[in-house]
Amino acid sequence: MEAPERNFMAQHHRLTPLARDINLAVVGRMSDTEVVTYFASLRWGNETEQVCPKCGAIDTHYPRRRRRRSCHRPCGSWEEPTNPTWQCKHCQAIFSVTTGTLFDGTKLPLRTILNCAVLFLGPGNGASSVGISGTSGLAPMTTFLLEHRFREAMAADQPVKPFEGMVQMDGGYFGGKPRKSNQRQPKATREQLQRRFGKEPIASDDDKPWKAMGMTQRNWQKMANKRVVLVVTDSNGQRGEGSRAVSVAVARGGESAYAVGLMAKAHIAPGAIVFTDEAGAYTQLAREHEHYSVSHAKEYSNSEGVNDNHAEAFFSRMRRAEYGIYHGSRPLFLHFYACEAAWRHTHRRLRKSAMVKRLLGTALSLGPSPRLRGYYERRGRRAEVLIDSKA
Repeated sequence: MEAPERNFMAQHHRLTPLARDINLAVVGRMSDTEVVTYFASLRWGNETEQVCPKCGAIDTHYPRRRRRRSCHRPCGSWEEPTNPTWQCKHCQAIFSVTTGTLFDGTKLPLRTILNCAVLFLGPGNGASSVGISGTSGLAPMTTFLLEHRFREAMAADQPVKPFEGMVQMDGGYFGGKPRKSNQRQPKATREQLQRRFGKEPIASDDDKPWKAMGMTQRNWQKMANKRVVLVVTDSNGQRGEGSRAVSVAVARGGESAYAVGLMAKAHIAPGAIVFTDEAGAYTQLAREHEHYSVSHAKEYSNSEGVNDNHAEAFFSRMRRAEYGIYHGSRPLFLHFYACEAAWRHTHRRLRKSAMVKRLLGTALSLGPSPRLRGYYERRGRRAEVLIDSKA
């Protein structure tokens, strides 16, 4: 991870010149050759040599030019394309800088991809596909898939090393929001609330379980889309700077002991100091960690300083994106929206150009997405990414 640019003046990092060192004006002043060189250096780490994706040969391969067709020039004329291709000197395969990456098969010029990456990373909490569509001139369906390619790159760029030292862990529920009824409904009784949150069983012969929960049928059906996002924060930063890094996962079965155990095993190093709330699923953490909890029914932080405010701060960022930008969250892509929020939180103090390079570099290092290829033809793989999945 690149070291963040430290600003020692009392100024928010998003107000500094580092947060705008690359923008649409900067990209517009780049020549086509500079744009191609920018992507080539991110893909292959070299501006003059290319790596054949078929045979793996590293060489200065033959550049290919495309013929531009024109009604005034029947034979056409040569032009330098914005997404050039090469022919391998060894196996004769034809490839471009996006071949075999997340952008494999795209018809978008490289400059357009770079512009969309700059627009996508501009806001702090996220950018909608409709908003980028209006700025870039692309169709909303195109920007939707392009943004999800960015999110898949963010999901692959999550912290791998377990967090040590001081760690905070919490869970937040997203999706399945109830809708207010047109007519005033009677207030749910205590027994109905107990059944609604799974603390009391519902009779198996009840053909209308939503009535036993004091809910409408529509809201009862929407509860099936509710998921919990588990978050682990590396809280070893300096005082007042928040957490240094965030790891997330989505669970379907709620804040269960099974999901919490898997999350802790993957992202918390043995012996770490873990702060959580009073939920019973976190009591198991005391076996391998130094565990402290705070009762949120009484206070956010106790007299000893035990709190999980860093995790709550992350959920605040994610809920602002859910309500203010994306206007909802669905189970199919919730994992990638959560990873986007975590990536933005972890790298929030990087300079803008470093964020763009990190995002595009990760996307160019990954293979084609089985979820997004043929998405609108219903050929993409449509399955949730869950930490508590038994599959």
